Formats: sequence, C-alpha cells, structure tokens
Amino acid sequence: MSKLLITATIVMALTGCVTPPNVHQIRNDVAFQKSYDFVWERIVYVFARNNIAVKNIAKDSGVIFAERAAFDDSLADCGKPGMFFPISRRVQLNVFVNRSGKDPVVSINTEFIEMRRFMNSPPEPFICTSRGVIENTILNEIDKN
Repeated sequence: MSKLLITATIVMALTGCVTPPNVHQIRNDVAFQKSYDFVWERIVYVFARNNIAVKNIAKDSGVIFAERAAFDDSLADCGKPGMFFPISRRVQLNVFVNRSGKDPVVSINTEFIEMRRFMNSPPEPFICTSRGVIENTILNEIDKN
C-alpha cells in the first residue's frame, strides 16, 4: 500500500509542475501575387540562409520537407518541463506551394518536438507550439521584391 501511495504522490508532483505550451495565433497560409518560380526560389533561399536541412524537395509538385536539429524558446513554446529534463529539440517543416489557382498559395506546417526525460526513464517526445517566427520569416522573404 505504501508503494502505491509513493507512486501516486510522485505522479501528482510531476503533473503539477509541468505546464502545457500556450497556443499562438500564426499565419501559415498566404497567397502571393508573384510568379511560382519567384516564390519557390525565395523559400529555398530562406532554408539555405537559416541552415535548415532540406530532406525532400520537389519543385514540380511544390513540396519541401525540411528539418532543423535544434530550436530555442524564441521559435516555439514548450511550456514548463517540471521535473522532466529536456535533452534535445528538433523542428520539422512541411511547405507546400499550390499553383492550381491564379496566384501561388504557400502553406507552412511546423512541428516542434522536445525530447524529455525523467531521471533514468527513456526519452519521451513532447510537442511544442510554434510562435510563428519560422512561418513569418519564410512568408516575409517571399513578400520582398
């Protein structure tokens, strides 16, 4: 019985210290009155300039899958880890340029993942929320003339 009580107390303490990330309003779908080639080149430029590794790229279908090995709190909100210890972070990006209409529409989806560990337990992924910085960086670069 005392083992169960100790376990329950530890679980309650852990969940009481952890806070979830806030949800941030971000802009991630925008139509541009520019050529598809211009939009595409600007997106690729942003990835190269910001050291974001492109995993798959297909200009004909308008898809880019990319990943960055680390991010800081300015890019995403991970909440408070409580007694868990953050051990690594990565961000995955999925950018789609739809050219089926008159103007190309850029859609950006990001997934920020923080790996956390409690004591000697195996690492667990924790999903953070975007602050919109990466999305705005890409979209603002396209908006330049």
